[in-house]
Amino acid sequence: MAVSATILDHVETALRGVDTAAATGIIKTLSTHYGVTPATINRWAAKRGIRFRAERKNKGQSAATREILLNASTLLLSSRRVSNSIPLPACDAKMMMEDSGIETGGVSTSWFLSRLRQEKISAKNLLQPTPHVHLLSDHPNHVWQFDVTNCLQYFLDKKGLGERDTEMTMYKNKVVKTAKAIKKELLRYAVVDHCSGAFFFHYFYASGERAADGSEFLFRAMRSKDEIIKKTWNGESDAKLGKYRMHGVPFVLVTDRGSIVAAKAVQALFESLRIDLQTHMPGNPRAKGAIEGLMKYINRFEARLKFQRPADLDELNRWALDWCIYANGVPKMRNVAPRSVLWSYISSEQLRLCPEESLYRLLIKEPTITRIAGGDRIISVDGQSYQVPDPQAAGQRVSVVRHPYEYPKIEVHFNGHVWLCDPIPVDQYGRLSNGVPYGTYHGIKHTETQRAKTEMEKQARELGLTWKGTGDKRMAVAPPVGFKSPLAVFGHQADKVGNIEFIDRKGTPLDVREPEAPENKTITSNAAEVSRAITARRISITEFLKQLRAEIGVIAPAMNEDLRARYENGIDVKESEEVIRAIVDGTWNAGAGHEWEATG
Repeated sequence: MAVSATILDHVETALRGVDTAAATGIIKTLSTHYGVTPATINRWAAKRGIRFRAERKNKGQSAATREILLNASTLLLSSRRVSNSIPLPACDAKMMMEDSGIETGGVSTSWFLSRLRQEKISAKNLLQPTPHVHLLSDHPNHVWQFDVTNCLQYFLDKKGLGERDTEMTMYKNKVVKTAKAIKKELLRYAVVDHCSGAFFFHYFYASGERAADGSEFLFRAMRSKDEIIKKTWNGESDAKLGKYRMHGVPFVLVTDRGSIVAAKAVQALFESLRIDLQTHMPGNPRAKGAIEGLMKYINRFEARLKFQRPADLDELNRWALDWCIYANGVPKMRNVAPRSVLWSYISSEQLRLCPEESLYRLLIKEPTITRIAGGDRIISVDGQSYQVPDPQAAGQRVSVVRHPYEYPKIEVHFNGHVWLCDPIPVDQYGRLSNGVPYGTYHGIKHTETQRAKTEMEKQARELGLTWKGTGDKRMAVAPPVGFKSPLAVFGHQADKVGNIEFIDRKGTPLDVREPEAPENKTITSNAAEVSRAITARRISITEFLKQLRAEIGVIAPAMNEDLRARYENGIDVKESEEVIRAIVDGTWNAGAGHEWEATG
């Protein structure tokens, strides 16, 4: 009910400055005077800022504390899906806590949900993206952002560019199935200059991201666009020249951790061009927001493909380059100026020119590997065989460099030379096809070492040596006795010892233990006495049988028994030889009526 200002003034005058105890009676009198309840008088007084009701001590506090709410919010966050949705309602989370005996504060469900919103931890709050800042690059070509997009809806055939049928519609639950069914896909490579917004994009039709495609695209992006325009239209579109002003090597390249930048060959390129490669973690597209926004902007170009179909990939890229010239040269960036104009603010020090294509290709290479060539100069790389042209490489270690542009051809470095080698095809029998048919064999060109060996043989003949054998088995034969060699080989070594004074040391007599057996008798020969040392003249029966077995093989049991009985204490060495010879001849013990035959 509306109340007049006069009544409010009267109520304010009566209650202003009155304490709570006295205000009770005054409010009762005023309520009787105006015919309203005391509560109405309190509301009128509140309009003039006069209140007598004491605030609750627990004002602003709730039984559903933040700690309790965090437990419920934890359940919500844990149910989050990859599609960035939370299917678990907060009321179900509260129910689960109550069923599990976890404190919920005893408040109503509606108030519980309200408290989640007050604390900014409701499902809606949890799904909000984290705050971000605007990054500033220093100048044009300071930072480029790079990305690749799979245009799965398009395909190329003999009829040109087309769209896939309705079965390939991009429903969320069919994306993976669709990608696996596609053998080749249209890939859109794009870069954008973070400072000026200038951009470039190009299409490739391949089975996936490849280092060769990535390096070729970066070359096109970094080279002068007038050069690209001339190559694209073969010099027939001079009117397009000078209208596209983005080129040069960036200082920083921001991209995701895709297969292109992971390739060692492309990493070698970045290192050679002194590009600081900065990759971001997956699932964080805002790390390169400029390129993400550009991809949506390029959709304006692809929308036109509904109205005109390119005949092939080259025509599609011609249209894309033509549209790039317009998009960089006409629409204003940030309502300031066209992108090509903003990029033109770059200074000479900031513009690092891209090298020529011949040098650029050499910078793209895998790390150098080594192989040892066989005798046929064949090496194996990535499961394929290559032959080194230099005969000197047989058995030697060679260096191999793989360039994405030339592969499967490889560079072979050896002895200061470089060859670009093709893989050797294999015939239907699995044999290398570079062999020589029987009957037409000719020796390969001699190596430097082989030619040197021939010269060495000629020089050796002058020294009296002759040679025998062929090929690697040739050996030198010493000259005949009495040949006067021009070389001083023997008989003069002692003459090299000059007049040297040696210290004459007196030795110490050696205490030699005397032998227990007597010395053998002295042998006199030509009036000279020769002392013969003690030697063992007998062998054991075991050693004798071992020698006999080596001559005749298995020994008959009767012979074994007879021999052991005869020579139980051993047998003289000379006698053992005679006995073995007699047994082999079959004449042993003939006089005693026994003839043993060798059984071996």
